[in-house]
Amino acid sequence: MQQELFAGAFIRQPSLIGRLLGEFAEAFREFTDNPKQYISSAFKGDGIGGQRRKALLKFGMAMGIVVYAIFFTTILVIWWYQHHKTAKSDEPETLLTRLVNADDFKQQPIEMKKAKEKAGGGGGGGRNTPTPPSKGQVPQFSLTPPVIAPRPEPQLKPPSLPVMETVQVDPRLQPKRDDLAPTGLPTGVPGPPSAGPGSGGGMGSGSGGGMGSGDGTGVGPGRGYNMGGGDPRLGGGSGVATSVDTYPSPLNKPHPNYTEEARKNKIQGTVFARVLVGADGQVKKVSIVRGLPDGLDEMAIRAVYQMRFKPATKNGQPVAYFVKFEVDFTLR
Repeated sequence: MQQELFAGAFIRQPSLIGRLLGEFAEAFREFTDNPKQYISSAFKGDGIGGQRRKALLKFGMAMGIVVYAIFFTTILVIWWYQHHKTAKSDEPETLLTRLVNADDFKQQPIEMKKAKEKAGGGGGGGRNTPTPPSKGQVPQFSLTPPVIAPRPEPQLKPPSLPVMETVQVDPRLQPKRDDLAPTGLPTGVPGPPSAGPGSGGGMGSGSGGGMGSGDGTGVGPGRGYNMGGGDPRLGGGSGVATSVDTYPSPLNKPHPNYTEEARKNKIQGTVFARVLVGADGQVKKVSIVRGLPDGLDEMAIRAVYQMRFKPATKNGQPVAYFVKFEVDFTLR
């Protein structure tokens, strides 16, 4: 009864969107009917024109608010989508390829300790001169048998095809050279060039075409070739070059595995290692300089031991050499 009594007392207002749509439809209709009259009434400042301008101003403000609301909503939707996508990509997923190797789960030694073998061998020579061998520096070391025996005297008529003087010694044992110094023995006598009282070419008091008091193509007391005394043998363990002409370069790069603990704890970073690369290009020893927790050090060591290198060279010969190496662990 009361609803019927007051039914006509209140005017129901349409929603904001409905009013805007109605105003837009009315403005569009007036503009299409008489564009000139519609535009001129928007700039009149009195009478009906002034009221019309106020109405158009309100309509423009309302449309601006709607456009701003739509733009702001679009930005929120884009941000939510990007945030949702980033949250999914944060799930631990290793970037590293898993090694297919039967030894992957076996304990790998971190340090390889070998008995150090001392180099041996030697050489000697001379040209039956009455004076002792003169002082100088030994020729270039090479394990290839020498083509010509070294001599201290300068050649008055150089050959048309020059051949470098060498002695048959492990290049890893080569001392620092001065290319301007004359050929001779470091323990020789300062004075005029002299090959010494030995025989067979070379310099010294021995024989064999080498340099020193031994018998062979090497240097110093001993036999055969190389240096160090006794029978010829290449040194091991201590024969690591301290300076090289070319550094080791990796031929492959196996990716290390992630441990479950590191993946669970989202451990990322770089393991810094010191690696001994042998003259054969194989990894001989790995020691960690700065590592990561949760078993990643061991995984890095296993991967490094599976690497192969082009070895370092010294005077054209492959030598053992220590290099610094980095192993990266990244999750995404």
